[in-house]
Amino acid sequence: MYYSMSRLSVLDVKWADLFDVDTNPTFFESHSNPYFELIVAADGMVNLEAGGNRVVLQAGDSLLLGPWEQHNGWNPKERQGKFYWAQFSCTPGLSSITIDGSTGLNRVHTERTELRTTEIGHVDLLILPRLQRSRQPYKLLSRFEELVDILKQPRGYFRYQCTQLMSEMLGFIANDFLDHKSVDTSFPVSYFTFRRLVNHLNNFYESDISRERLERALDYKYEYLCQVFKKYAGIPMVHYIQQLRVQRAKYLLDHSGKSIQEIAREVGYPDQFYFSRLFKKFTGMAPQHYRDGKHHPPPGM
Repeated sequence: MYYSMSRLSVLDVKWADLFDVDTNPTFFESHSNPYFELIVAADGMVNLEAGGNRVVLQAGDSLLLGPWEQHNGWNPKERQGKFYWAQFSCTPGLSSITIDGSTGLNRVHTERTELRTTEIGHVDLLILPRLQRSRQPYKLLSRFEELVDILKQPRGYFRYQCTQLMSEMLGFIANDFLDHKSVDTSFPVSYFTFRRLVNHLNNFYESDISRERLERALDYKYEYLCQVFKKYAGIPMVHYIQQLRVQRAKYLLDHSGKSIQEIAREVGYPDQFYFSRLFKKFTGMAPQHYRDGKHHPPPGM
């Protein structure tokens, strides 16, 4: 079983502690709570039952439980060790998913955040196994120890520190899982060219971006750059340049007293009438109507 988590999820650690099985007989009773719970064996062997399945955790092994999921210890006759636990909320929450072989891990690197004009969603997902046998237990355990220490003596921005530590631990688990599956999550060379190209456009969209200048700046033929951009962005490069210019123009219309002609020139269009037609194409209204506030929805909508 696996969980997916957006890289933009908001984590909030509620409680965390180190539990010694040998000194706490309540371990074998049923427990549940309204939050997600991360359990990591710290020392010795820990026998846990959750969701009708029994597992044996060794130091560094992790088990991820869902809200209100009942769990308890088993095999009370056997000597057991200690484990860390942390209850945390996650918004958006973790989603249970099924992965069919390595092909299911193609969820990694699915979102393109390089484009300034694209709203960021929750597409880039971390894949978290419910049960993970850690290859680097020290990294995970050291962070968990720090988390527990902070919560025992909270001060300053302790909640923020706890959020950082939880995010880091979940990142360790997700990366450890990918390494264990030998999944190649590297990008082709063309993707790095795409990033260089987008960075150049983001910085120089207001100037005259001719094919000759792009070829000199990126050291590739213009036709190839257009192909690479369309491959990763899903839109033509010229369309993106227009989006950038309209985006900047909208800001200037809202936050400056410059004339339409001045704004048109500033964003790269000497011809005010062409700029106005293009602006209306993207926004559905003329620049002056946009400035007059007609782009804002009526009260109550």
